[in-house]
Amino acid sequence: MSYRKSQVTLHLRDSNNREAVQQEIDRFLQALSSYPDRFAHDPYLSFEQHLCSIMSSDREPHVSIRVP
Repeated sequence: MSYRKSQVTLHLRDSNNREAVQQEIDRFLQALSSYPDRFAHDPYLSFEQHLCSIMSSDREPHVSIRVP
Protein backbone atom coordinates (compact mmCIF):
# COMPACT_ATOMS: atom_id res chain seq x y z
CA MET A 1 0.00 0.00 0.00
CA SER A 2 2.84 2.38 0.76
CA TYR A 3 4.33 1.64 -2.68
CA ARG A 4 1.05 2.57 -4.39
CA LYS A 5 0.79 5.81 -2.40
CA SER A 6 4.33 6.81 -3.39
CA GLN A 7 3.50 6.11 -7.06
CA VAL A 8 0.50 8.43 -6.87
CA THR A 9 2.56 11.10 -5.12
CA LEU A 10 5.26 10.88 -7.78
CA HIS A 11 2.67 11.09 -10.54
CA LEU A 12 1.14 14.22 -9.00
CA ARG A 13 4.56 15.77 -8.50
CA ASP A 14 5.50 15.04 -12.13
CA SER A 15 2.22 16.53 -13.27
CA ASN A 16 2.82 19.68 -11.23
CA ASN A 17 6.35 19.96 -12.59
CA ARG A 18 5.11 19.64 -16.16
CA GLU A 19 2.54 22.35 -15.54
CA ALA A 20 5.15 24.67 -14.02
CA VAL A 21 7.52 24.08 -16.94
CA GLN A 22 4.73 24.73 -19.45
CA GLN A 23 3.85 28.00 -17.69
CA GLU A 24 7.48 29.10 -17.81
CA ILE A 25 7.67 28.25 -21.53
CA ASP A 26 4.46 30.20 -22.16
CA ARG A 27 5.82 33.26 -20.32
CA PHE A 28 9.07 33.07 -22.29
CA LEU A 29 7.18 32.91 -25.59
CA GLN A 30 4.99 35.81 -24.46
CA ALA A 31 8.11 37.85 -23.67
CA LEU A 32 9.64 36.89 -27.00
CA SER A 33 6.62 38.04 -28.98
CA SER A 34 6.03 41.24 -26.98
CA TYR A 35 9.66 42.39 -26.75
CA PRO A 36 9.84 44.21 -30.11
CA ASP A 37 6.97 46.54 -29.20
CA ARG A 38 8.37 47.14 -25.73
CA PHE A 39 11.86 47.74 -27.18
CA ALA A 40 10.41 50.31 -29.58
CA HIS A 41 9.22 52.33 -26.58
CA ASP A 42 12.29 51.67 -24.41
CA PRO A 43 15.37 50.81 -26.50
CA TYR A 44 17.59 50.49 -23.41
CA LEU A 45 15.49 47.66 -22.00
CA SER A 46 17.21 44.30 -22.35
CA PHE A 47 15.30 41.15 -23.18
CA GLU A 48 16.27 39.76 -19.78
CA GLN A 49 14.73 42.77 -18.02
CA HIS A 50 11.59 42.42 -20.11
CA LEU A 51 11.34 38.70 -19.35
CA CYS A 52 11.85 39.32 -15.63
CA SER A 53 9.10 41.94 -15.63
CA ILE A 54 6.69 39.45 -17.22
CA MET A 55 7.71 36.68 -14.82
CA SER A 56 7.30 38.91 -11.77
CA SER A 57 3.97 40.33 -12.90
CA ASP A 58 2.58 36.78 -13.11
CA ARG A 59 3.73 35.97 -9.59
CA GLU A 60 2.37 39.08 -7.91
CA PRO A 61 -1.11 38.67 -6.51
CA HIS A 62 -3.76 40.46 -8.50
CA VAL A 63 -5.82 42.59 -6.19
CA SER A 64 -8.84 44.48 -7.34
CA ILE A 65 -9.86 47.45 -5.30
CA ARG A 66 -13.42 48.64 -5.43
CA VAL A 67 -14.13 52.28 -4.98
CA PRO A 68 -17.59 52.94 -3.52
